[in-house]
Amino acid sequence: MTVKVRFDREVREYAKGEKVKDDVLRLTETALAQALEKFHRRMILIEGDTPRKAELAGILAGASARVLSDILEGLKKKRLRDESEDGIQVLYATDALGEDTFGRKRYEAFRKHFDVLAGSNADVKAVTFKHTRDILGRTYDLLVLDMSYDYSPNDLGRIIETVRGGGLIFILAHPFEKWKKMWTGFHKSLVTPPYTIDDVKKRFNRRIIRKFTEYDGIYIITENGKLRKKPKRNKTQAKIRARKGVPIPENTLFPRELYEMALTEGQVEVLRAFEELVEGEGMLVLTADRGRGKSVSVGIAAIGLALALNKRTRIVVTAPEPENVQSLFRFAKRALERLGFKPHVVEERGLIKELYARKIGLRYYPPAEGYRKSADLYILDEAAGIHVPILHKYLNKPRVVYSSTIHGYEGAGRGFSVKFLKKAREKRSFKELHMDEPIRYAEGDPIEKWLFDVLLLDAEPVELTEEDYRLIKNGEVYFEKPDLDDWFEKDREDLRNFVGIYILAHYRNRPSDVALLADAPHHEARVLRLKNGKIVTAIQIAEEGNIPKKVIEKMAKGYKPRGNIIPDMMVKHHMLKEFAKLKGYRIVRIATHPDAMDMGLGSKALELLEKEAREKGLDWIGSGFGASEELARFWVRNGFAVVHLSPARNPVSGEFTAIVLKPISEKTKKLIRQASDEFRIRLTEWLGDTHRELEPEIARWLFETPFGEAVDYPVHLTDVQKKRLDAFTGKVLTYDTVLDAVKPIVKLYFLDGWMKPYLDERQIKLLIYRVLQAHSWEETAKLIDRTETFTMIEVRDIIRGLWYYYKRLL
Repeated sequence: MTVKVRFDREVREYAKGEKVKDDVLRLTETALAQALEKFHRRMILIEGDTPRKAELAGILAGASARVLSDILEGLKKKRLRDESEDGIQVLYATDALGEDTFGRKRYEAFRKHFDVLAGSNADVKAVTFKHTRDILGRTYDLLVLDMSYDYSPNDLGRIIETVRGGGLIFILAHPFEKWKKMWTGFHKSLVTPPYTIDDVKKRFNRRIIRKFTEYDGIYIITENGKLRKKPKRNKTQAKIRARKGVPIPENTLFPRELYEMALTEGQVEVLRAFEELVEGEGMLVLTADRGRGKSVSVGIAAIGLALALNKRTRIVVTAPEPENVQSLFRFAKRALERLGFKPHVVEERGLIKELYARKIGLRYYPPAEGYRKSADLYILDEAAGIHVPILHKYLNKPRVVYSSTIHGYEGAGRGFSVKFLKKAREKRSFKELHMDEPIRYAEGDPIEKWLFDVLLLDAEPVELTEEDYRLIKNGEVYFEKPDLDDWFEKDREDLRNFVGIYILAHYRNRPSDVALLADAPHHEARVLRLKNGKIVTAIQIAEEGNIPKKVIEKMAKGYKPRGNIIPDMMVKHHMLKEFAKLKGYRIVRIATHPDAMDMGLGSKALELLEKEAREKGLDWIGSGFGASEELARFWVRNGFAVVHLSPARNPVSGEFTAIVLKPISEKTKKLIRQASDEFRIRLTEWLGDTHRELEPEIARWLFETPFGEAVDYPVHLTDVQKKRLDAFTGKVLTYDTVLDAVKPIVKLYFLDGWMKPYLDERQIKLLIYRVLQAHSWEETAKLIDRTETFTMIEVRDIIRGLWYYYKRLL
């Protein structure tokens, strides 16, 4: 199929009346022809300071929609559009659409011209950046992205990837020289006391501008029609190739109609893999780069499985956010409709949460809830963004599918393999599939390359050699404060290696994390390098504190200043106003190269960061993290005191957030010691209520203290309680009748210093789980994999030892 991409006479006459240069029209024709022939995307950036750029985008987009509408049926025959699509889908994204906003005026200027040229076969959806979740899982032919004032890299990552091959992207931007110097709304969100907007950097602006000029497939014009960057030659002929046919297996369990929905061989493989789950237990692990149709395939295959089971089927769907599974739900719905069902959809705030058809039910649950539900199939999408202990909760399910993005907006790289799959292999066998071929556009798409580069979505750490491991073992490393101007302005490989460590070390990365590092005035980077220059540990820090007195008084009354997480917590939860005046480093993220973990590099980096803080005259170092046994032990063993634990689990990760502090100055030591003691007192009570579901192996480390002394907290027992304890340890009374006397003794143990009686790890967990968290004997016996009688005897023996030790103090 060969088409001539040429705007008709009516378009040209209209454009001429609006003083649009013919060079601009020819550039747009060429960009569209290139996009259609390659099944790639092309981008046209319009620089300008007036509504004229939006008007020009309206003319060019309207003319393009007209061409696409004329060839839509041909694109369907080539399987480049779905048969159900009957119009051209256009997305207009901007910062604001309210009355009397500049964003609204630009949108109206765009529509004024677009509607004249596009005709009735084009559907425009306007969305603000705050509501981009509404477009997740949807696909558009044309995009107009207004970046004139406010946008965040997160917005960019979401929106660009909604455009399909054969489509155009129009960017509305300020003139580059102005853009390099301006602050956006995103920048204003980075202002934190005592800094002002003047302290905010503009490194990310300059990075994105530079990347616009570096990549093929991106063309730049001014609102007055000057071509700043154009194709090497004009092209209007487009030979449109059909999407290559996908062979459907001869014998299938699932209906052939579902296989016909597959556009790539990778999607067919997913359907076949799901068929293997029909007969009985099974586990599937599916990975892909973004845009490969992973979630789409899982949604279609889930319907096939439900039909093949031939019974009432419940499917639990989970992911870090409901937004992550919208494509899955939409294509599951489409699969049902293709098979003649009339599915019922339950939405909440515009997001599909439930899908039902006859005996089939799919329902979304947060990760920490899904495993508690009874179902025939459990699907974990974007699994790399889910807390590893939560992932393990699903391992014993008869049928479970783990699906994760490797590179892209939700990507978490090999961290998913390093942190989860390695241990999962020890528990059960499973099948792994990786999807390579893109589904929205053909391989080699220049816009995907540009997006991955500008947002560092595919960043990876440097490869380590045997010589590097020798250097690590010999401690031949050095600590460095990188020059972020150099990293961002000169596009150093170090930046990719730095971000790559986070991507592979389980951190759930967002594109805005890169911009935060680039531009936030209080954020800096530190690295641990080998002597050959390779980065093996990455640290991102935020300077906090030094807050003005007036702001501190507002904080005490509920005000929450941006970027001062630890001072705010100390003022509100420990009533320590004076702490907010002090200065310190909050470690935002610290991660070691995944191939060099457990070699002491993280602890070495903390030691050197503390040395730097001491030399700079800072007062403290702290961090906040999702509490796991591994991380809690790491921070405590490096001399940090736990001072706070969030009352609820993070709805995404399923973790409670812990905050730790280490004093640098003498004046801070007293404050942190006080906060640590207070926290330990609170935890003895919280474990029976607020944190009753906290894992005991984590709680055990939260009680540890670097100060070594017992908490000054009086515990009182009456004479009768003492006698009853004697009777309990002498096997006269049962545990349940002396709990009121046992609990104070157990509290004494956990509030004691380093000279307390020795208990092994299992004994400590027993005290936390049975006494402080008040779990039943049945639950406690399961915890240690023993009988209830054995568990009762062991608890009595532990209490006997503690009572003999502490009775002389009471």
